[in-house]
Amino acid sequence: MLGIERSSRIWRAGRGLLAALALGCGKDERVDPTAAPIADFLKRVDEYVVLRNRLAEAIGPVDETKSQSEITLRAATLASNVKLERTQAKQGDIFTPEVATVFATLIHQEDSRRPDSVRETREDQQEELPDFVPQVNEIYPTSYPLATFPPRLLPLLPKLPELVEYRIVQHYLILRDVEANLIVDFMPHAVPTGKVP
Repeated sequence: MLGIERSSRIWRAGRGLLAALALGCGKDERVDPTAAPIADFLKRVDEYVVLRNRLAEAIGPVDETKSQSEITLRAATLASNVKLERTQAKQGDIFTPEVATVFATLIHQEDSRRPDSVRETREDQQEELPDFVPQVNEIYPTSYPLATFPPRLLPLLPKLPELVEYRIVQHYLILRDVEANLIVDFMPHAVPTGKVP
């Protein structure tokens, strides 16, 4: 009986020690609330890149010695094939609401630190696109300039594979396939209306 009681006390003491250690570890470890949404975003980007690479390989490698018209035709073929594979794709498939919240916060914080003169310069560039409303799987209009992405903002966002890039157009954050010139996904209201970082 005494042996059982002693074993029980030792077990309870051991369990209490483990709980204390667990609590102690928890105090030192800070959980980043943005880590999971960003990891999910990068996973979704990688899934897109795997898909577009498979389709690009089926077309054949890019030959830079070809004429510009042949390179353009290859890009158009790639874009067409990607669209066929992503017929169900919709806004928010990659820019999920969770990661959109994270990105919007980062962009708004960076925007608030920029001088008004910098904002005005960016707004002037964006006035060239007054009727632009992006759509998933849409070709980025070649008649519109590819607006320069704010260099101070880029390091704040997760690094992308070389085949895709961020673009800001008006208040949209766009994920663009570089070669196919295709809008992979977009995030509305990423930039405050009337402000471009």
